[in-house]
Amino acid sequence: MSGCWRYLLLAFLALLLGAGGCSGPRDEGAEGGLNLLLVTLDTTRRDHLSCYDPVVGKTPYLDALAADGVRFDMAISASAATPVSHATILTGLNPFEHGLRVMYAESGCRLPETVPTLSTILREEGWQTGAFLSSFTVSSFYGFDRGFDEFDEGLEVPADEAFERKQNGFWDWPLDRNQRRSDETTDRTISWLAGARRPFFAWVHYWDPHDTEMLPPPEVVSQFVSAIETRPAQRRAAYRSEVHYVDMQFGRLIRALKDEGLYDDTIIVVVGDHGEGLGDHGWWYHRILYQEQIHVPLIIRAPGWPSGITVRDLVRTTDIAPTLLEAIGLEIPSKISGLSLSGLIHGRSEAPRIAYADAINLYDLNATIVARRPDDALVYCAMDREWKLIHRPTLQAKDELYNVSVDPGELVNLIDAEPARADELRRELERFNGFVRKPFGEARDPEVLKRLRSLGYIGND
Repeated sequence: MSGCWRYLLLAFLALLLGAGGCSGPRDEGAEGGLNLLLVTLDTTRRDHLSCYDPVVGKTPYLDALAADGVRFDMAISASAATPVSHATILTGLNPFEHGLRVMYAESGCRLPETVPTLSTILREEGWQTGAFLSSFTVSSFYGFDRGFDEFDEGLEVPADEAFERKQNGFWDWPLDRNQRRSDETTDRTISWLAGARRPFFAWVHYWDPHDTEMLPPPEVVSQFVSAIETRPAQRRAAYRSEVHYVDMQFGRLIRALKDEGLYDDTIIVVVGDHGEGLGDHGWWYHRILYQEQIHVPLIIRAPGWPSGITVRDLVRTTDIAPTLLEAIGLEIPSKISGLSLSGLIHGRSEAPRIAYADAINLYDLNATIVARRPDDALVYCAMDREWKLIHRPTLQAKDELYNVSVDPGELVNLIDAEPARADELRRELERFNGFVRKPFGEARDPEVLKRLRSLGYIGND
């Protein structure tokens, strides 16, 4: 079908939808089509956006987007590890389907070239594509550069040379030389937008809340951190200042879109890749599957869609890619596991969705959490809007079940009181069949084998 006929057909369908009282974004294909802006917030807890929790958060620009779009109250990430969760956002696939399972190993740490992504699909359909990223964790090392005309990863070290073997036997990357603050990433994005061909797809990744190595300017930090507070309180306050600073940079990005006359023709998605412990459940970081880790913020604003509404149904980060493809009139690949969110956005009742998440820490050569929290070496999650199972296949006596509708902090484990609920969600995990039972690759490294033996996960053979 030619571009002209495709445009007329889509315009006619849009007219029919409008006549039926259920409008959607303008579907125009590549010729005159809508722009897409995907903003991923690394390590950003949902409850630190003031549109979700006005007591804790201070994010006026993200709040404004939510007021002009749709806020999702229960969005679940497929992982609390940055590359894994981003692969799901960009593909619409669960980790066991797209194949990127860990930060670093002999395999399982790169998105296969055969897996389509938003960037590969959109560039093929005529969108100009650009990525403006803030850390190594979303770099070309993981295969995220495919499909981008401009891939600005901001690394000082070549991606394929970043990982280094440490004395403790784990592999890590030089943090100080392979990350940048959100103001620099925003500068580069705004510069690109000024000359970008329309329509475009831009992916912007903000990293600041991941750690305290890269704090905002002192005048921003001082609004949150007091010298008289305890060390844990200071760490939480510094985290709040980082989220607030990212919001300031997001505000600059929105102003640039409006100044360039692009805002009204751009679909904007803001989503957290995962959260952060901040001391909850005895853990300050991420890589596990409690709600503070995988219950993420998700906001979508699209021309023609409802504004200022909240969707309370459970949704997944797998649902983002098919939603965007449908919104611009492109066919959703049959292998995508996610489902479009259009029906929920327009108030239609749908069958409840089941969310999957995993944490394959045991076989991740970058995961020092294994030594400190051995119970979280291999963890899987299945949940619906009410019930959540945290399953440890090698330590089933440590399984946990929570009614997150009444216990969002996951304080009361009901695994013994509700065995039927637990069994139902275990069956969902068996249906997903995402279990990993051996190391990625041959695991020839003697230190790796020694570590696995010491934890009891492999024998001496």
